[in-house]
Amino acid sequence: MKRQITKANFSLVNQELDHFESTGLITGEQKTGILEIYEVKGGLNFIRVVVTIGAILVGLGILSFIASNWDGISHLVKLLIIFGVFGGVNLAGYTLSETIPKTGRSLIYLGTLVFGAGIFLIGQMYHFGGDFPTAFLLWALGVLPMAFQLKDKHLMLFANLLFEVYLLGSFDQGFPYAGWVGVPIVYLAFNYFDKSRLLLFFANLTSLSFILQITLRYEVEDLYVALLFFCIGLVMYGVKHNLEPEVFRVQGNILFGVTGVILTVPDLWDVLVNVQSTRLVSILFALAFVALLFFLIRKGSLLSLIFVCVTIFRYYTDTFAFLPKSLFFIVGGLLLLGFGFYFERMMKSAKGGTIA
Repeated sequence: MKRQITKANFSLVNQELDHFESTGLITGEQKTGILEIYEVKGGLNFIRVVVTIGAILVGLGILSFIASNWDGISHLVKLLIIFGVFGGVNLAGYTLSETIPKTGRSLIYLGTLVFGAGIFLIGQMYHFGGDFPTAFLLWALGVLPMAFQLKDKHLMLFANLLFEVYLLGSFDQGFPYAGWVGVPIVYLAFNYFDKSRLLLFFANLTSLSFILQITLRYEVEDLYVALLFFCIGLVMYGVKHNLEPEVFRVQGNILFGVTGVILTVPDLWDVLVNVQSTRLVSILFALAFVALLFFLIRKGSLLSLIFVCVTIFRYYTDTFAFLPKSLFFIVGGLLLLGFGFYFERMMKSAKGGTIA
């Protein structure tokens, strides 16, 4: 299998090989053989974007027309319209996929939108019960087979987003039992769809949302929920593995950064210590948290720098609001300038450059 790289990276490899050939390090045949190893990834295609937007606009127009005349249409006609439009656009999409693939695929995308709209419209027509998130689960279940059958990662991403809405929307609607099956499927999709980083990012997000639902199911205290996700973030960031480690590092950094800032709120700690000690405990945690962030900044984590600034701002609004805003902004600006200087020196050192 050929190694897929972006067009810009392929151009860079080609330029480097031209240089090696001109200096006699490799022959023309060797250069050709090396280039044949690579395949340029399909980037954002202008035609696909145009026809996809066009299909969405057509779908919105049809749905707007139906909605504006909804009360005056009989149930039978409504069903015929919904199933007719759904079947028509999908049939046209599959028919055109061989000859005009981009337009055909856009019509299939339109079919997934019509399918979702049909779920809501039919539910409204017949006054079906059920929770609002369940509609998104049914929508995701309809998109999922098409995504696997067409091996279309955009459809898979859309199904993942719909499933995420189902999970997040189930906070006050009961436990989302479908998560026990859905979470493994989104990780299976990561392997099936050529290990897309974007799909892995959303698979991790789905998994975290489901863990949050489990903590809500068992009514875990807010402090322990925050500590749990703080630890998960540290594990995602720190544990070394070969499964797209950069995705885990970024998500882990964001997760323990957000939960770390939350854990600096004194009121959270009242389930662990008495009310008089909550502020002291939260400050001790904040000092340890900021120390960890500075350690990671020293290793080159720009996200950690952002969370240092967020933590400082949180304490400014909560404790030091009486200080002049001008002084706060001056100190914050000096900190950022200092970090910028430090990062520039670090990058130059990494490149082997000399620093005056």
